[in-house]
Parts: sequence; C-alpha cells; structure tokens
Amino acid sequence: MTVQSRHPATPSPSATLILARQNEAGVEVYLLRRSAGSKFMPGTYVFPGGNLEGEDMDAAYWKNRVDLSEDLLARTLDGDVDRMLPFAVAAIRETWEEAGLLLAAPMHGFSRPGQAAKNGTPFTRRVQDGGLGLSISKLGRWHHWITPELMPRRFDTFFFVAPVEQNQRCRPDNHETVHGTWVNPEKALTENAQGSLPLSPPTLVTLHQLLPFTDLDTLMAEARNRSWPAPIMPRLWPLEKGALIVEPWDPDYAHETVNVDIARLEADLLPVGAPFSRLWRHQGICRPVKCQGLD
Repeated sequence: MTVQSRHPATPSPSATLILARQNEAGVEVYLLRRSAGSKFMPGTYVFPGGNLEGEDMDAAYWKNRVDLSEDLLARTLDGDVDRMLPFAVAAIRETWEEAGLLLAAPMHGFSRPGQAAKNGTPFTRRVQDGGLGLSISKLGRWHHWITPELMPRRFDTFFFVAPVEQNQRCRPDNHETVHGTWVNPEKALTENAQGSLPLSPPTLVTLHQLLPFTDLDTLMAEARNRSWPAPIMPRLWPLEKGALIVEPWDPDYAHETVNVDIARLEADLLPVGAPFSRLWRHQGICRPVKCQGLD
C-alpha cells in the first residue's frame, strides 16, 4: 500500500451505491472488482461508485430530472438539496457506467427504457434524450467515509443504498471494473478472509454492518429512516509489510502511537462476524484483527 508523509491530500467528493436484492437466503449485494491497473485499490471488490463530475454538480438542472419534488428531495437526501443532490446523481451515474444499471424511469410520456447501453453516450445526454427522470426515491442513506490522511489519493464519499429486482441485470464495464458478482454479505466476508474475494476496507466494514439484515424490506426501512451518520475517517498505520487500518472507535485511534505487535497479527485474526476496530492489510487482503492489549 502506497502512503505519503506530506500534507494530506484534499479528499475528492465522491459517491457509492450499494445495490441490494432479496433472494431465498436473505439479502445479496452487488460487488465489482476494480481493474488491476486502477490507481486506487487495484484488484479489490467494491460497490459501484466514483468521483463527482462536472455534470453532476448542476443541481438546478437535475432538480427537473428526478422523480421527487424539491421538498421530498430534501427529506430523502437528508440535507441541503443543492449540496446533496450531486452526490445522489453521481451514485446513479457511476452505477450506470460501471455496472450497466440505470436507476431512472420515463417522464412526460416517454416509453420505458430497456437495459442501459452506454455506447459512449454522455450520461446527461442519455437521460435527456431518453426523457428520463433519475429514481432518487429508490435511494436510502447508509454511511459517509473519508479516506485516511496518509493515503496519496483521498475521497469524501457518501454511501447510498438502493433495492434491485431479481430480473434486473448488472454487468461490469470491463475497463474500470473487470468482474461483477451478487453475493450475500457473510459469504463475501468469508471469501475475503480466505483471500479469494479481496475487499476494500470500506466495503468490508459495510458488509459487516449489513450482516444483521436478513430481508431487503428491513434494510431499506433502516436506510430511508436514518440520518447521515458522522463520517468515518480511518487512521492508517504503516507496517514493515502492509498496514494497519484503525477505525475511529478503536481505543488507540486518538493516540500518537498504535499498540501493535506485528508478530501476533496472524494469531489475532478475527472470525467473520466478530466485532472489530482495526484491519490488517497484508499481501493485498484486509482482515479484521484483535485490538491488542485488550485480551
């Protein structure tokens, strides 16, 4: 993992969308594997998402191309519409670009669109030419993440969540993302622990947060009724090999040094589902470990 010791980079505004669907075993979410050539978290599985772009920022434009009135927008986005609507637009746009799924519906008598086909069409034009309104009403609020200060690339990211029907298909773009999979959170965490499905740190924490939700309705009720939580900005503690990622609820988070015995990390790995406050990133895999000194 590349780190820097200069002044922290300014986090780029970005958005992520957790796509969730119901199956017989419970809730599944859609994960995409980032290309090995990606500059940030290459080869890891993440939710669709990315930076806000110029076309996302025009809140006045998008207010007329969504499925909610402005007062309902403020309620759904849990904040100032001019500030929060661009994040929601970016979440939907990035999901269209990376996963091939467009959360939008016809407006003003246009026919229902089929599966979104990009073909190089700019997102704004795709929406406008199709007479579409973005389905902001489907979105729920999940979390707010800020990349650790030592990382050379940093993001200030709002995580949204949206339900998906079983017959709606997703597919990776084979450019930024090279593989997509629907997976139960517990299964994803188990495969990450085994090293076969490497998760980015925010994805790992989010999947752990989703473990208690056994049905989609309960998950979406929670996401639509909660306010945006305080942002999570982990602390990165470089090790000789790899790094320790310390979450804000860890007892060492605010201390000048982090209590860690490198020789014990392998033995301190935690089972899937166990509470944790730190992740050990080693050989491209993040795994939860015990907080040493609290045995």
